[in-house]
Amino acid sequence: MEKSRLGLLQTEAIATLSDAELASFERSVVKKGYVYYSDTPKVFIFKTGSAKLSFFEDGEEFIINYLQKGGITILNEICALEFLEDSEIYTIDVDGLGEILQNKEFCEIYIKILTNIILMQRKITRSILFENAKGRIASFLIELANEQNFHQNGFKYVFLPFSLKVLASFIGLKRQSTSTAFNELVKDNVIKKVSQHEFLILDYNKLLDYCV
Repeated sequence: MEKSRLGLLQTEAIATLSDAELASFERSVVKKGYVYYSDTPKVFIFKTGSAKLSFFEDGEEFIINYLQKGGITILNEICALEFLEDSEIYTIDVDGLGEILQNKEFCEIYIKILTNIILMQRKITRSILFENAKGRIASFLIELANEQNFHQNGFKYVFLPFSLKVLASFIGLKRQSTSTAFNELVKDNVIKKVSQHEFLILDYNKLLDYCV
């Protein structure tokens, strides 16, 4: 059921709602670059577009996950949504979901998404608490490789659609620590850099050994 933090489960949640149920949500069209905060727990459903959910503290960012068309998340006062492209979204306070959750189809989707979020966040917590820099990078690459399921010359192939600076924000490390650990994995012939965003996993078992 789980997917990587770059592509959580997409749903047809909006299609399951009646016009009356959908009227309980606030519809918004949000421009790229807008950062959304909420003082109270609020459910977001993406009809179009994409965003990233992050923590910000003392100028540092930790990216929790990306959201895309069909994605659902819950925003509260300790995190923010930064929109990566123009998006159409539907929002509602968590407390306002009561009657809507009587809709069996929507309720099943909502529970599935919440379960996925909980499992994902447990993985993040375990990685931050128990894995060193190489372990955090290894866990992220393995998760991404298994989702993308690309192969080249008999090796798992990973497309990393952002810079090492962004990767550092995903795994909770400083950029320099991320760069150093990443380069060591390349030097040790565990992974091979094909281009700026493309990598081959040369030794999948060794990469697994770095994980908790």
